[in-house]
Amino acid sequence: MRPMLLRLLLGLLVFSAAVRAAESDPPARPPAPHPRLLLDDAALRAAVAAAESDPLRAALHRRIVAAATAELGTKPVARVLVGPRLLDKSRTALGRILVSSLAYRLTGDKRFAARALLEMRAVSAFADWNPSHFLDVAELSLALALGYDWLHAALTPDERAEIRSSLQRHALVFARDAYAPEGPKDKRLWFVKAHHNWNQVCNGGLLAAALALAEDEPDLARTVVAGVRRSLPLAMTAYAPDGAYPEGPGYWGYGTSYNVVALALLESAYGTDFGLSAAPGFDRTADYRLHIQGTSGLAFNHADGGARIGAQAEYTWLARRFGLPTALAHSRALLETALAGERSGRVGDRLFALHAVWFPAAPAAAAPAPLDRRFNGPAELVTLRGAWGDPRAVFVGLKGGSNAVNHSHLDAGSFVLDAGGVRWAEDLGPDNYNLSAYFGAKRWTYYRLNNFSHNTLTPGDTLQDPKASAPVVAFASQPGRAFGVVDLTPVYPGQADKLLRGVALLDRRRVLVQDEAAGLKPGTPLVWRLHTAAAIDLADPRHAVLTLNGRTLRAKILAPADAVFTAAAATPPTAAENRNAGISVLSARFTPAGGQARLAVLLTPQDEGAAAADPVPVALADWK
Repeated sequence: MRPMLLRLLLGLLVFSAAVRAAESDPPARPPAPHPRLLLDDAALRAAVAAAESDPLRAALHRRIVAAATAELGTKPVARVLVGPRLLDKSRTALGRILVSSLAYRLTGDKRFAARALLEMRAVSAFADWNPSHFLDVAELSLALALGYDWLHAALTPDERAEIRSSLQRHALVFARDAYAPEGPKDKRLWFVKAHHNWNQVCNGGLLAAALALAEDEPDLARTVVAGVRRSLPLAMTAYAPDGAYPEGPGYWGYGTSYNVVALALLESAYGTDFGLSAAPGFDRTADYRLHIQGTSGLAFNHADGGARIGAQAEYTWLARRFGLPTALAHSRALLETALAGERSGRVGDRLFALHAVWFPAAPAAAAPAPLDRRFNGPAELVTLRGAWGDPRAVFVGLKGGSNAVNHSHLDAGSFVLDAGGVRWAEDLGPDNYNLSAYFGAKRWTYYRLNNFSHNTLTPGDTLQDPKASAPVVAFASQPGRAFGVVDLTPVYPGQADKLLRGVALLDRRRVLVQDEAAGLKPGTPLVWRLHTAAAIDLADPRHAVLTLNGRTLRAKILAPADAVFTAAAATPPTAAENRNAGISVLSARFTPAGGQARLAVLLTPQDEGAAAADPVPVALADWK
C-alpha cells in the first residue's frame, strides 16, 4: 500500500500545483478562426491524407458519410420529455449534428450541412432545453457549439446569428450564475459542486458553447473557462488512485467522454488543458476500460449500467494522450469490430464522429497487459482472466468498495463470469429510471438495485447497508492461480463478526467462489446467488449444469455437506419492475449449525482437456 499512497500523494501535489498555477495565469489568447474546436482544417486535411494509407480510417470516413446520408430523410427532433428528461432528444440531435457536420467537411456535400442546420434550427426553436435536468442543456450545447464551429464557413451570417442566439439564451444564460465564486443561486446548477458524471457533462457542454462564441462573448468565455477549471477537478477525484470509475463502465463512458471533450476543447482553444489532465488516476483510467471488458465482449457492469460496451472515442484519446499502446491497440480493435458490423444507416453512438477526431492509428508492438488487476478507490475491484485475445477464455470480475457512490447498487461481493464466449453470471444492470423514487426512498426496494439480484452472499433477507463499504483485503496473481477477497462484514452490520468472500481463478480455467462467516447470528441462513440467462439443470441437489449457446458450465458445492442448490425465475416483487425475462437465479441456501460457516462452490466451464480433481477448500486466510 505504501507505494500506492506515495504515488497518490505525489499526484495530488502535482495536480494541485498545476491547477493553482493555471488559475493564476488566466488565458489571454485570442480565439483562432473557425473551425477551431477539436478538429481544425489542418487536422482534417491530415486525417483525409492518412486515410489513403490506413484502410480502417478510410472505412471510418465512409461510415460517417453513410450515417449522415441515412439522416437526410429524417425529421428533426421535437421537444418531447420522457419523465422529467429531454435527454433522449438531446442525444439524438447531438448525434445527427455531429455526423452530418463532419460528413460535410469530409465531402463538401451541402446536403449534409443543410441537414445539420435543420436539426440546429429545430432545437433552437424550443422554448427551452429543459434546464431542470441540466444534462439535456449540456448535450444540446455541445451539439450546437460543434455544429456552429464546424459549419461556420457554410452558414450565412443570419444562420450564424440564429445559432449564437440559441446558445446564449438556452445555455450560456446560466453560466455567470453557475460559475459565480460564491456558488450558484439557481438550484438547477448544483452540478458545479458534484463529484460525478453530471459535473463532467454539464461543464463540458457549457465550455463548448462558450468557446464556440469566444470572439462574440470574450468575457463570458473567460468566466466559463475559469469556472470549469475550478469545478471539473471535483469530478476528476473519482479516478484516484488507479483510474477505476465508481459509477461503473456505463457512466465511465458518459462522464469520461465529456471530461475528455472538455480537456480537448481547452487544448484546441488555448494549447493547454491548464494541468487538469494531471488529476491522480486519470492517466490510468484507460487501464480500467481495458480490464473491465470481459472475454465475452461484455463489461463488468457494476452500478447503474448495461453490459454492452464497444468502441469509444474517449478511450482512444486517453490511450494516445498517456502513451498506452496496449489500450490503443484494444481501442483500434474495438473500432474494427464496430465498422465490420452494419455498414450503412444511423449509428447508435451520438459521439461516433469523434472517432475521426481521435483516431486509433496502429500502435507499435506493446507488451501484453497483466491478466489480473486490482483497482483501489471508491470502487474496489478485482478482475481475473485466463488469457488476452481469446474470447473463449475465462474472465471473472469481483466487486468491492462503496455502496454510497452515485448510481451505486447494493452489489458488494457480486461477481460476473465469462467462459467459452458466454456471460454465465450476469449483473442485470439498472431498471427504468422513471420508476417511482428510483433515486429516492424506494431505490433499495427494487430488485435490480439491491443485493438480492446480485451474485453475492446474503445473510438471510438482509439488505446491504447503502452507506457502507466492502474493502478488498487480499489479492494475488500467479501463473496458475489468481484471487481476490472482499470483506463483506461492514455492509451487513450486526450480522456476523466476520463475513468474507473470495473468488479464485484456478489453473486459468476454473473459478472457486468461497464464503466464510464467523460469529454469525444464530439461526441466520446464508444465501448464495448466481443470475444467469442459461438453462439450469439440477443434476443433483449439489450439482447444477448450466447450458447456453451450446456451451456448458458446471456448478458444484464443495462445502458444506448440507448446502443444496435451487433454481427459480429471477422475478421482481412488483409488476412495474423489469420482469427479467429469460433470467434464472441459481441459489444455495443453508443455515449453519453454529456461528462458523464455509460455503465453497466450484464453477467449471466446458473444457476439452482432461478433468482436474476438485480442490480441497482451505481457509481464505491461507489462500496464497
